[in-house]
Amino acid sequence: MKTVDVVIIGAGPAGSVCGSLLKRAGVDCVIIDHADFPRDKVCGGGLTVKAWRLLDSLLPGLTYDFRPINRIRLQFEGDSVCEFDAEYPIRMTLRKDFDNSLLQYYKQAGGELIKGSFARFKQQDDGRVLVRLKSGEEFLCKYLVAADGGNSRIRRQIAGPVDMKRHALFLEYYVDGNHHDDVFVHFSHQYKPGVFYRFSSNGRDMYGFASADTNEDYPRHFGKFRDALTKFQVPEGNVRGAYIPLKTVCSPTDNVILIGDAGGFPNKLTGEGLYDAFKTAYNASRAIIEKKSFKDTNSEVFRKMQNQQKVYEFFFSRFGFWLVRRLLHHPGAIKWLFDTKMKRETFTKQ
Repeated sequence: MKTVDVVIIGAGPAGSVCGSLLKRAGVDCVIIDHADFPRDKVCGGGLTVKAWRLLDSLLPGLTYDFRPINRIRLQFEGDSVCEFDAEYPIRMTLRKDFDNSLLQYYKQAGGELIKGSFARFKQQDDGRVLVRLKSGEEFLCKYLVAADGGNSRIRRQIAGPVDMKRHALFLEYYVDGNHHDDVFVHFSHQYKPGVFYRFSSNGRDMYGFASADTNEDYPRHFGKFRDALTKFQVPEGNVRGAYIPLKTVCSPTDNVILIGDAGGFPNKLTGEGLYDAFKTAYNASRAIIEKKSFKDTNSEVFRKMQNQQKVYEFFFSRFGFWLVRRLLHHPGAIKWLFDTKMKRETFTKQ
């Protein structure tokens, strides 16, 4: 059995950022992940200005490949396309390369990555946590950080069986080569509550379909995505999918912390997960280093998640959808709203 201050399950963005911050502060930690890196993941890979500014602040000197995209194109069904250039670019990354860059940053800080699959954890009488892997290997730690994504085993152990009604479904299809230089989002009553989108990244275009209406069966969602691909004359190919939790979960104990997708922190409306992966990773490191409760260090994010749920419900309401359609006829107003939102969430180290 190995004894360590912090065990982080998951070497994705949330886990690697949290591990890097802890190592910099002199905290003894390890990251455990079952995957061989580099590995790909279902995700658009876009970093909005608030996300890349936050990352630049947290991990100075980090380098990663990205394609800057300023052009935004939005369309409601067959209406004219609303086009504008965002004030700040979205940095489009390939998750396979981006995640590996974050992991290498952690390793260069002296961090250790252990290959293994999490099985269960058990609270100990002395306040520590016993972590058991499927291999039988065990770790005794002061803190367990769940950064194991939307299918988090730690989340399931804490919150019980997965409620698919509180998940969003993401389907993605990739075309090699860059045929576009924009972010395109298509709204339709057919997709509601969901959207069809296209992101142009490094060396490939990614087409996606997202819907929070998981009451429908998977084949129906798949059919909607196929119809959209046909509408926009995208050649047929293999489709990948993933469910992302929308319900935020907080551990009842301070020594187990859920961050990123594992905690249900993706944006409830847009599905953006990287910004809050970085933010919750930072807040988790603060809780551990300063010996505070994550409920306190992450209180701002918890409040934001509650507000986002209200925004989501309004957006896809009959009036909300009507209003969106009308606003898309005014590119100047949409640009102002977009730029304002992207800059509104500022970050200050505490």
